[in-house]
Amino acid sequence: MRRSAIVASMCLLAAAVVSGQARDPVLESLRSQLEIEKRTIGLELTKLERVQELLRDASERLMRLSSDLLRAQREGEDSGKLAERSIDLGRAEAEVNELIALGQQVRQVVASRRTHIEQIDLEVRRLEGSAQVQADELSGKWNVIVEPGGLRGTFDLRLDGTLVNGTYQLSGGWKGSLRGTFIGGNLRLERIDTQLGFAATYLGRLAGPEADRRLEGSWEATNLAAGMPASGTWVGRRETSR
Repeated sequence: MRRSAIVASMCLLAAAVVSGQARDPVLESLRSQLEIEKRTIGLELTKLERVQELLRDASERLMRLSSDLLRAQREGEDSGKLAERSIDLGRAEAEVNELIALGQQVRQVVASRRTHIEQIDLEVRRLEGSAQVQADELSGKWNVIVEPGGLRGTFDLRLDGTLVNGTYQLSGGWKGSLRGTFIGGNLRLERIDTQLGFAATYLGRLAGPEADRRLEGSWEATNLAAGMPASGTWVGRRETSR
C-alpha cells in the first residue's frame, strides 16, 4: 500500500519535472518524505518509551495489590474489604492489559514505518543512480548538425539532476548558452543566442547503441529572424577524445 503511494506521488510530480526546475521534484519529494518518516518514527519511539514506563509502574502496582489481597485473605480479612481489594486488583489488571495492547500497537506502527522508510530509501537511491547514469550519457561535448542548411557546430552540455546547462557554437558565428531538462532519455533545450536572445527550442532523445550514442530530434524557432527557417531537425554525436 505504501509502495503504491510512492509510485503515485512520482506520477503526479512527473509533469513538474518537465517544466525545467533546478532540482528533480520527484527525488526532492521522496527525500522530504524520508525526513518526515524519520522524525515521525522518533516520536513513536518516544511514545513507546513512555508506555513502557507506565507499564512498569502499573505492573508494580498490580503485583503489590495482588500480594496485599493474598495476605488479607490469609489473615481472614472481612469479605467487604476483600471485595474492595479485588475491585482495585481488577482495575490494575485492566490497566496493565491496556498498556500491553498500546505497546503492541506502537511497536507495529514503528515496524510499519521502518518498512516504509526502507522502501523510500531504496527509491531515492534508484533515482540518484538513474540521474548519475543520465549524467554519464549526456554530459560532454556533442558535434551537431542542424537542418535545414546543414548548420554545423558543437553543444557542450552539463547535467545536474534533471537540469541541463551548457554553451554552443554554430557555423556562421552563432553562439550562446543552452538550458533545459533531461528526463528518461528525453532532452529539451532552450537556445539563448548572444545576438538573437531566446532563439529556438530543441527537443531530442538519446538513440543508437551504447558504442554509437547520438542525440536526435526536432527544433522550432522562437525568434523568427527574416530569411531564417522556422523549424527543422538536428542530430548530435558525442565528441571523442583524441
